[in-house]
Amino acid sequence: MLTMLYIFKTSVQSQKDARAISRIFEANSNIIHFNFDLEDCDKILRVKSESLKAPEIIALVSHLKHSYEEL
Repeated sequence: MLTMLYIFKTSVQSQKDARAISRIFEANSNIIHFNFDLEDCDKILRVKSESLKAPEIIALVSHLKHSYEEL
């Protein structure tokens, strides 16, 4: 199966918020790897998955009230 890397511009500002998102991703076996770059001006989130598409990834964390825009 093909592994996809998705890159998102986010509104996540703090490590606390990133940890809340991390807990959700860590509990999802469809996510192979993810990381944040909160030092970047776009607060980048990278997610690798073999089965999830970008809208599904966003749906996992949309209730946390941050914005996510696929780049």
